[in-house]
Amino acid sequence: MPLDRISTAAQDGATGPATTDLPPLPDALRQRLADCRSLPSLPAAAARVISIARSPEPRLADYARAIEQDPALTLRLLSMANSAFHARGGNPVTNGLDAVSRIGLDATLTAALSFGLPRPGSGEALEYEYLCQRAVIAASAAQELAQHLCPHEAGQLFTTALLQDIGILALEAVDGERYTDHIPGVRQHQSLVDAELAIYGCDHALVGAWLALSWGVPGPMAAGIIASHGPLIDGDPHSLCLRLSCRIADCWLAADSASAFSALLRQLPSLASLDIVMLMTVMQELQHRLPSLAKLFEITCPPAIDSLHLLAEAKELLFEQNLRMTMRLAEQQRELEALHASHVALDEQHRTDHLTQLANRTWLEKRLDQHFECARAAGQPLSVMFIDLDHFKRINDRYGHRFGDEVLIHFAAALNNMVRESDIAGRYGGEEFLVIMPNTRRQHAGLLADRIREYLATQPLAQADGEALHVTASIGIADLEDGDFDSAASLVDAADQAMYSVKHGGRDGVGHYEEPDPAS
Repeated sequence: MPLDRISTAAQDGATGPATTDLPPLPDALRQRLADCRSLPSLPAAAARVISIARSPEPRLADYARAIEQDPALTLRLLSMANSAFHARGGNPVTNGLDAVSRIGLDATLTAALSFGLPRPGSGEALEYEYLCQRAVIAASAAQELAQHLCPHEAGQLFTTALLQDIGILALEAVDGERYTDHIPGVRQHQSLVDAELAIYGCDHALVGAWLALSWGVPGPMAAGIIASHGPLIDGDPHSLCLRLSCRIADCWLAADSASAFSALLRQLPSLASLDIVMLMTVMQELQHRLPSLAKLFEITCPPAIDSLHLLAEAKELLFEQNLRMTMRLAEQQRELEALHASHVALDEQHRTDHLTQLANRTWLEKRLDQHFECARAAGQPLSVMFIDLDHFKRINDRYGHRFGDEVLIHFAAALNNMVRESDIAGRYGGEEFLVIMPNTRRQHAGLLADRIREYLATQPLAQADGEALHVTASIGIADLEDGDFDSAASLVDAADQAMYSVKHGGRDGVGHYEEPDPAS
């Protein structure tokens, strides 16, 4: 049966539904339904109640007047209003207006529509008692599920679930024994649907929606009847309540209800919106309500289920569900840790010079921009140190670039050990290094420069031809207070200038930036 929604024009005759959006009935079946004069129908009072429900502003008094014209409907409303479920210790009601006020408009509509249900003893071709029991169990289950998943729709879902199988009555009215002889019975619901699809090209859910519309029920309720036989999937709680309710009814009335419920429970862990504990609460409330509902709808009370067995099954399933969840959470935690480690490694690669393992130039410049802006905003000192290893080209030319790399690695390790935790040391390019020194003035930066020179003078950076190789460095320092610097780059340029002054003065020394005298 196609599920795409298309517009269906009004059918001929009083039994045809008004224009609404529904999947189309096969033409031959549609015409036979339109011509059938024995379709299930509602008493005139029930039809008036439905008409009032469809009006823009239904009033309780209008409902009461329509109901009181039909003694049978009035008796049913009074019985419902005075039941243990609705009365809850209140005084008995004796008229239609009070009954409607107590049970509400949704329940009033349900009572009216219940006249369309099969009546026990009305025939032998179908198991009418079973159909009515199934309808009442499904309606109550849908309402209880809705209290947890979509409370504002509980009343409508009760009515929709109550009517979900009325299409079976319509098909029997059209085809009689041809229908009943070719279906496997009403207890095997999926096999029943498959047989209907093979015979008519549609199932009783679509026919039931057509019949409901002919009674004048609201369009969303008819659409719910169609949706009630779909698969159990997460997403729309309205559809999930309907589809699960009819499966609960099938299990409740199965010959081996314990096995049937076990099979159903095994399908539920895949539904994230369903909680096993919540479902057990629904089942217990349903068992409590069914006797009064059976009396209200004048049917034999459905058999009680083995709640102890069901609870044990649910506990076992809940344990398995929790175990799977724990394992899934542990796996997700491992994945998160691996992802974090990968992210840290990638971030380290992104900001680290691959040879010296110090900060690379891109990262240095980014951090210096941040410290520069913070220092200027807070009025705090900031110094940078520019270091250039002297005569490094000679080392590469004489001993090779691999040897030069070894010298750079050893110097970088020594520099990293000498800077403070708050400082940032990095390779600026080639044999040039930069140290960012937050909250540090030039004289304190000079102390670090002196330690670097002393280390280089006493510690060789490599062994060349069996002899210790000592390297010197030219170091330039610029302090934020040394000039009117408009950017972090200009502060680095100042330290670079100070370093070149040392180079030009013979190398192996420390120079501090001095602001040029405008008068010179």
